[in-house]
Amino acid sequence: MTMRCLAARTALATGLLLSAWAATAAAARPDPALAPYRELARSPAAGRLLAVARAALERHWSGAALDTVHVPDWPGAPTALYLSMVRGGVTRACVGHPAPPRSTLAECVRALAEAALASDPRHPPLRRDELATLRIVLAFAGAGELVADPMSVDPGSEGLLVGGARGHIAFLPGEARTVAWALREARRVGVLDATQLAEFTRFPVVTITEPESHSPRGEAPDEDE
Repeated sequence: MTMRCLAARTALATGLLLSAWAATAAAARPDPALAPYRELARSPAAGRLLAVARAALERHWSGAALDTVHVPDWPGAPTALYLSMVRGGVTRACVGHPAPPRSTLAECVRALAEAALASDPRHPPLRRDELATLRIVLAFAGAGELVADPMSVDPGSEGLLVGGARGHIAFLPGEARTVAWALREARRVGVLDATQLAEFTRFPVVTITEPESHSPRGEAPDEDE
């Protein structure tokens, strides 16, 4: 969620991440349940998990056998999980499970990587030639806290989930520069309208990201080509 993660009425949520990510936790009120994920983000297993995601993306076109990278299962209680494809400070695509999935962590990451290729309705499907210019970001989201006033949320350090009768849209820390922008975006994508009541939730996040070696070299491909 953060990004502009739309969690409508499907098992997958799409999203947009506009900030540069770091392998660290970002939350004003850390969720103790995310402690194992903060440890994961600092461990060699984080790189292996990202390798699983990238192998799944490549396998879509290459038809290669399933990767044999060993990664640990969920280090703690399963959490909401999102996978973003990022170019610079802009997300090219993002999908996620807004509720803890029942599969293993590796299975979940592989499924999200495959879904990221074409399941974000706001963007055209990814092309194979783009992969080298995109970094993978995995975001583990902790338990949320309902707030009466969304303006009390710090969009730079907390995630914000906006919910209404039409679904939900989530913003990870750093995506929305202001809460006002986040609310306008929620209206733009159809989650909110002027007549319905809304529900607002702040939540903590832990992210891991690929190194800058997967950042664009030179001019990035045009999505509209």
